[in-house]
Amino acid sequence: MGFFECTAKFVLFAFNLVCALLGLVIIGFSVVANAHGKPFKEMLSGQITIVTIILIVVGVLVFFIAFLGCCGAIKESHCMLTMYIVILSTLLIVQFGIGITAFVYRNNIEDSLDSVISQTFQNDDTKDIVDEIQIDLKCCGINGPNWFQVVSLPKSCCGMRNDEGKVCTIIDAYIEGCEPKISNLIQSSLKLLGAIAIGIAVVELFCVIFAFYLSSSFKRW
Repeated sequence: MGFFECTAKFVLFAFNLVCALLGLVIIGFSVVANAHGKPFKEMLSGQITIVTIILIVVGVLVFFIAFLGCCGAIKESHCMLTMYIVILSTLLIVQFGIGITAFVYRNNIEDSLDSVISQTFQNDDTKDIVDEIQIDLKCCGINGPNWFQVVSLPKSCCGMRNDEGKVCTIIDAYIEGCEPKISNLIQSSLKLLGAIAIGIAVVELFCVIFAFYLSSSFKRW
């Protein structure tokens, strides 16, 4: 094995190790989001659960594909590397497709989110969800405590549960509204996931290039 082949082999192994770790990060992030986002899951009718499950599946796929690449590089297997190139190239195309779709329809997603938040706060059947959101995010009403237009506010506007005896007034209530806080939380989470996805895509692209070079070299031998 020449110097370039040896270098490509270890670079491919290193890149795949990074991909495997990033895959584990996606899995961990998604599991935590799914476990601690109960009020948001209820408000969005389980859509967060669907998204986190998809992300977990993607994370698992990234991890096992990276593992396949590591094995192919170390064992110098032309067959394993060819399979790795095909699977990884397909995954890259799917990732770019999802990214482009999310970018094109980002305004529709934001409008839908605002509509869901408004409906949740105006529906008497979702008071428990609203209370959980206001306590967790330390906010009150859609755009502030004045949104309720009452003297005695929901106790969750002051960070209290309904079984606590104190009364919540506008003086003691959280100043910020929940709509901007929810939007900022979801947008920051999506930006984080987007940054991770871009990082993985760049690494995957280099992995395909090095894997193709190594696969061709192994075949010649």
